[in-house]
Amino acid sequence: MDLIRSVAWLHVENNKILCVRTKGKDKFYIPGGKIDQGENSTAALLREINEELGVTLDENSILPATTITAIAHDDSAGRDVEMQCFFAQYSGSISENSEIEEIKWVGSEFQEICAPAAQLAIEFLAQHHKIRI
Repeated sequence: MDLIRSVAWLHVENNKILCVRTKGKDKFYIPGGKIDQGENSTAALLREINEELGVTLDENSILPATTITAIAHDDSAGRDVEMQCFFAQYSGSISENSEIEEIKWVGSEFQEICAPAAQLAIEFLAQHHKIRI
């Protein structure tokens, strides 16, 4: 079975994590996306976050956090997603682009509104004292 390889930006402020909901989806995701063929995870992270949120990540500040494997939400083939998660500083103003329906700072309600991989990322942050849930 194919594995969907992706990257995600873990950004926490005021005990909430930044999440996005793309158009046509019912769950929130950690900002990021699929790694294109021939692209490394850093390049994918920089590209995806700029495309989704209009901000520029500081490449020198990117730190690997964890890699999560979970059932891919809304994948008709029933594949798993492998999500490489990173911390990073950014510049610019966070805003929705054309593919993002909603930006939300998510806290304790994460289990009801987030996709499975996002839930695991939030649990990782809680276990490592980056967020309280």
